[in-house]
Amino acid sequence: MISIILKILSGLFYMIWDIYWGLAFGFILSSLVRAFVSTERISSKLGKDTVRATALSTFFGAVSSSCSYAAASMSRTLLIKGATWSNAVSFMVASTNLVFEIFIVIVSLLGWAFFGGEVIGGLFFIMVSAILINRFFPKKVKDEAKEHIHHSEHSGHAHHHEHQHEPKKSCCHSMPKEDADIKTGFFNKLKSASGHFYMDVTMVGKDIGIGLVIASILMVLVPDSFWQSLFLTGPTSLPHFLVLSWNAVVGIFIAVIAFVCSVGNIVMAAVLWQGGISFGGVIAFILSDLVTIPMLMVFRNYYGGKTMWYLLGFLVISIFLTSLFLDYSFAALHWLPKPHSGGMQMAAQHFQWNYNTWLNLIFIPVSIWYFFMGRKSMKM
Repeated sequence: MISIILKILSGLFYMIWDIYWGLAFGFILSSLVRAFVSTERISSKLGKDTVRATALSTFFGAVSSSCSYAAASMSRTLLIKGATWSNAVSFMVASTNLVFEIFIVIVSLLGWAFFGGEVIGGLFFIMVSAILINRFFPKKVKDEAKEHIHHSEHSGHAHHHEHQHEPKKSCCHSMPKEDADIKTGFFNKLKSASGHFYMDVTMVGKDIGIGLVIASILMVLVPDSFWQSLFLTGPTSLPHFLVLSWNAVVGIFIAVIAFVCSVGNIVMAAVLWQGGISFGGVIAFILSDLVTIPMLMVFRNYYGGKTMWYLLGFLVISIFLTSLFLDYSFAALHWLPKPHSGGMQMAAQHFQWNYNTWLNLIFIPVSIWYFFMGRKSMKM
């Protein structure tokens, strides 16, 4: 029993060590972009279902937070300010799947093929979901959601994630006016950026931690034979299309019940990949952070039960089609990564003096200082 616990803790430590600098760098960069790149006029450009508006939604989502809950809250705000449903959902998908910190962790744990799959798959996901929402979202349900938004807005509960952590501006000190405007503006934005970093870490940190712990436990306790039978990796008489479809469905289902979202599910995805799930199944699992049970409850609170079910249907169908598209397109282009054959093994289980170590030695103290700077700015 003690040896099992030690293996779990050892695996947990090495996974944290492998991804720490990438997470820290990604969250810091994301916070700086959000503070220094104005998004005040976003919603005014997203009121029509056009290719340009969808592209803008995707871009602004990609430079925003990677937290699923914050993305859902922001997309709701965009709807209130006049954005269309397809553009609001495009923003939400990009905000949770096309952000820099997720890319770094994917490359670190899964490799460049999965980075390409996440980018291409994320864009394909956005395109398919936008088409489905435009064509099949009933006006009656939209009107009911709008009425639900109106009532919840007045109740004051729906803006919890957006406003409770907004950093306040510091006061200007006496200095020449021109220099004061420049310096004060810069430092205020820097404090605002650190506040975004603090907010993201406190909101997403729990999910990342859960993902790491679950992944460590699964690596030690679940035998390889279980994963191989679950993902149909052995000889089978079933058509290849059905095997790939099954892997996509299983990836989505595991994500829904795992309660892990955002960057945290990248670690779980690495475990599933090494357990034998298909390439498209891995991407399906990663993209499904928007259909976890907690996220569905957020949709229900924001828009009502009927809208929640429609969103679930649109998103799941889009994820499923994206998974199959990636499996077949990457196979045709010979881009599919080789499947693992060594079972549930993560990174090398020993300490090395390499670039990862040096980057951790830089980003661990920097991220801690930046975190406490952000916490202080929130209390001012």
